[in-house]
Amino acid sequence: MCSDQVQIVDQIIRSRQSIRAFLDTPVATQTLLDILNVAARAPSGTNTQPWKVYVVTGNKRKELVQRVCEAQTDLYE
Repeated sequence: MCSDQVQIVDQIIRSRQSIRAFLDTPVATQTLLDILNVAARAPSGTNTQPWKVYVVTGNKRKELVQRVCEAQTDLYE
């Protein structure tokens, strides 16, 4: 990597943030596809690629959130 590329990567890593609060604004489908396309290139130990990604929107998302919340509540009662 040349010096300019190293500086760019360094800047990106140093400027990252953890986000724990989100807006209700929907994310554009193309933005999701772009993010997933880049994420698919992330390395994994021994190339196991141990992840699966599902994009759930609309009523199906609401139903899934409800079921997950209920299951968690049931665990701790």
